[in-house]
Amino acid sequence: MKAARGILVGAALTATLVVATWRVQPYRERAYLYANLYLPSGKFIEQTSLGYRELAADWVWFQAVQYYGGYAKGQHDLAYFAGLIDIVTDLDPYFAYSYIFGSVVLAQDMGDLGRGVDLLKKGMRADPTNWQYPFEAGFLCYVVARDSDRAARYFELAARFPEGGDLARRFAAFVHSKAGHEENSIRMWEELARESDQPYMREMAKRYIEKLRNRDDSRGQAPWPPQPPVEREVPGDDL
Repeated sequence: MKAARGILVGAALTATLVVATWRVQPYRERAYLYANLYLPSGKFIEQTSLGYRELAADWVWFQAVQYYGGYAKGQHDLAYFAGLIDIVTDLDPYFAYSYIFGSVVLAQDMGDLGRGVDLLKKGMRADPTNWQYPFEAGFLCYVVARDSDRAARYFELAARFPEGGDLARRFAAFVHSKAGHEENSIRMWEELARESDQPYMREMAKRYIEKLRNRDDSRGQAPWPPQPPVEREVPGDDL
């Protein structure tokens, strides 16, 4: 009886996964696919996956990676990439790499920074304890948009998490300086100098602090007024 039930469950799950992916198969033969294509939602697949949502997510993720691989080889565009990533993250909200990889593709390959950051915000809502999401959002804002102000806010949000460690603090301090927030930059370097376990990191932080303070003295002006600390929370649309 158990064996028969296992066979039935496996057959049902296979059918669900086929439904989830068979409509994207034409991309293998055609270069551009801006015509409308129906992709089942993550909610639909979840309801028909008989509780095997992580397995279904893995299957759709495999399709998304193959799809991107075809794009990298010049075989087609990325018209359906965002839809595939949405399905994966709906089915497995804690699949961190799918958010990170998806956001980079959206922002850099597809030139849609807003959609890439929105995907990372979706990850923040699903798992507010993961420092990687705000860190990656800051990285995209800095590298793609050259927006130091926005990037600094994301980096500092990531630095509020203990798991962010020296890396997040370094980026937050550096980009605050680039954005002209000298006092905030000094504050972040001071945290690094005080809390880092690495002697070379503490020495580097002290050098940057001295450099920033000397720069303020040479200008003969008061440092840039500090901003309030960033709370560890999911950012709103203003970020």
